[in-house]
Amino acid sequence: MWRELIERHTSQARFASPATKQALYRAEETLGHLLPDDLAELLGETDGVVDGNGYNLVFSAEQLVQGNVEMRTYPALKRLYMSFDQLLFFSDVPRDGNLFAYALVPEGRPDIFVWDHRTDNRRRVAPSLEHFIEAWLTDDIRL
Repeated sequence: MWRELIERHTSQARFASPATKQALYRAEETLGHLLPDDLAELLGETDGVVDGNGYNLVFSAEQLVQGNVEMRTYPALKRLYMSFDQLLFFSDVPRDGNLFAYALVPEGRPDIFVWDHRTDNRRRVAPSLEHFIEAWLTDDIRL
């Protein structure tokens, strides 16, 4: 489903081999929470997606874990910004430094937010991963 959605908008995306169930389980164990269902499904089809310009549309499971652990534990970030414990970063803004994330609270909401590294603002940009992907690939994402 996810590959087909992406391929409807671009033929230039690069897909990885599917993430294993073990890799997804390890990600959840390391992060201390479940992955959102739609993100887990996407990673089960392709362990990350790179768009036609070479940017991460969706991080791989390994990138997801590494980036979120760093954002949640790096001392300098903890001094500069509000806690990232309630966010799950899964994509970045090309050449910008901002990140896209799920808000983990309230649980079960599929909303996608953009985090602005300059202001620490966290703003909703899409009601779901599907809408986020379509907006990214059609240059309709509102930053």
